[in-house]
Amino acid sequence: MSEEKTKTTFVTFYSFKGGVGRSMALINTAAILAGQRGFRVLVVDVDLEAPGLSYLDPSAPDESPAQGQRQLPFEAGFVDLLTDAKERGEAADLFTLSPAELAKAYSKAIDISRVPREFTDGSLHVMPAGKFDGAYAARLNALNIGQLYRDGFGEPLIRAFKKKIAESGLYHYVLVDSRTGLSDEAGMCTRDLADHLMILSGLNRQNVEGTSEFLRALRATTEGKKTIQIILSPVPNGEDELFQKREDAAKDAFKTAWTTEIDLSLQIPYHPQLALTEEPHIFRRRKGYLFDSYLAIEESMLSKLGHTSLAFYKKAHGSLRKKEHATALAELQHMIRLQGGRAMLVRLVEEIAYPDRLRARSGEEATPASITVENLSKESGGADILAFVVEWLPVGEPHAWASRGFVGKLWEVSPELADKLYLRLIEETRNDAGLLASYATFLSTKRDDVETADRYYRQAVEIDVNNAYVSRSYARFLANSREDFEGSGHFYRRALELEPEDAHNLGDYGQVLVAAGKLEEAESKLLKALEIQPLQEKGNVAELYFSLWLVARMLGSDGERWERQFKSLIVEGFARHDWSFDRMLESARGVLSAEEFTYAQALAAAFLDVEKVADLASFPRWTALEALAPNLRKAKPHRRKGTK
Repeated sequence: MSEEKTKTTFVTFYSFKGGVGRSMALINTAAILAGQRGFRVLVVDVDLEAPGLSYLDPSAPDESPAQGQRQLPFEAGFVDLLTDAKERGEAADLFTLSPAELAKAYSKAIDISRVPREFTDGSLHVMPAGKFDGAYAARLNALNIGQLYRDGFGEPLIRAFKKKIAESGLYHYVLVDSRTGLSDEAGMCTRDLADHLMILSGLNRQNVEGTSEFLRALRATTEGKKTIQIILSPVPNGEDELFQKREDAAKDAFKTAWTTEIDLSLQIPYHPQLALTEEPHIFRRRKGYLFDSYLAIEESMLSKLGHTSLAFYKKAHGSLRKKEHATALAELQHMIRLQGGRAMLVRLVEEIAYPDRLRARSGEEATPASITVENLSKESGGADILAFVVEWLPVGEPHAWASRGFVGKLWEVSPELADKLYLRLIEETRNDAGLLASYATFLSTKRDDVETADRYYRQAVEIDVNNAYVSRSYARFLANSREDFEGSGHFYRRALELEPEDAHNLGDYGQVLVAAGKLEEAESKLLKALEIQPLQEKGNVAELYFSLWLVARMLGSDGERWERQFKSLIVEGFARHDWSFDRMLESARGVLSAEEFTYAQALAAAFLDVEKVADLASFPRWTALEALAPNLRKAKPHRRKGTK
């Protein structure tokens, strides 16, 4: 399966004036994206004359100048990259280095280990303004970005830079820290680099008027096609009446400049630490009103970009329909990192595990190309989708129903993935007896791991001795895998003490009694099961007819009544289910004549496989047998505890 490249989005943080917390808003947003969400983020410091983010080093002590100074950044950066391109043209690093080589040469990694990380693959890199080796100012002056633009080289150069980064697949998001004012550098960041703009503004007159002028210029140069958000910062506590007055004035001014309504709900409250430290707030604290404001900025930015879990779910669903699994996987990987993203996997599980339920609601017809667990398991790249869902599907409440249903669907198509999901479920709910018994059944039937299955069954019984599902499952296991009919009978009786009207338990126990040679007791249990068995479960009814016929013949009765009713269901047809009559047939061997034993084997085969029904025509007694309409009463469906 080919790997889909990451799509990169560029967001510029701009302010008309300094002192409004623009760089801090940017780096806190970047830290949330990288640390908390697990995205790969690049920060580009293009505030070239006052490059604060270039000094970022959260691992260094946050000391004042009186206590010591942070080491000057000596990594090459944005100015060095453009200078090289200006001087060497097509031979420059921008055009000759691979994206990975370019990232290594012109950016540095930032340690985000102090940020709580649900996703461990997030990363944060900073491309500094340039190398502060004593000649930085001279290189910046020689670069003369304004002249580059006037000569017609600036815009192509910046677009080449953006293209190189965007097509690298290295980053999900690139956050650009722009120069203030109405300079050429600011225009470069806001017009040529930005896919989206986060604009910070104070509420004093200079900020509001300057930001309004910037909005008018941006609208004129981009025809209003840029998406923007405005963040008020810093917002003081108190002064409510004056603040409301200034906010209303700013809203009117911005609306006039941008010619549409501007939302001003994003606000950064004043905090004294913003004036005293350069360390990102999220590295120190992840609660409180300041953190909440940065989190709101990050979430609102993603929403404005259309990067919501629902949007990515729809993209992934469309890609799955087109069988573009690499694209779908990349979209799902992005989706789960967004707000509510993992819960959206529940919706996908409903789609692929329960398609009939969804089609019934929507009225759609089933097609061979439907997105189902079975189809995905057969399609190139589809197994990667299933493995991803197993890894990230929520397994706790309120979504446990989805994961428990999904694990059952995986039994047939991928026992390995079913095993992984079971272990996740058990890790989440260690004392769920029904779940443990279900896993034990899976281990014994699909993994042929009898010893481990036995251990899980015993653990389930110990946790909940009054769980009829657990007792019945263990009883069936003891009979099938251990041939321990005495132990099996003990747990069947326990299950029937708890739920005496369970036709499944009665029927299964009756068959175990046949294998144990207790024919009269077996017949009694089978007859009671038939009395209770709902009419709609024809496969189970046919199973009981065959069992009763076999017991009758072993006891010396003719059993024709059961034989005729069994034929009526064979002729009518029913949904087969996987089962084994081997133990009962083995008990009948030597009791029945050789001819009748062969006939009994043929009847059992016809029950299990519809294609074997035709073989019964070779037996004269079958062709001469008149089918009898089943005489059954309808019973209430029985609810059993447990899983699967």
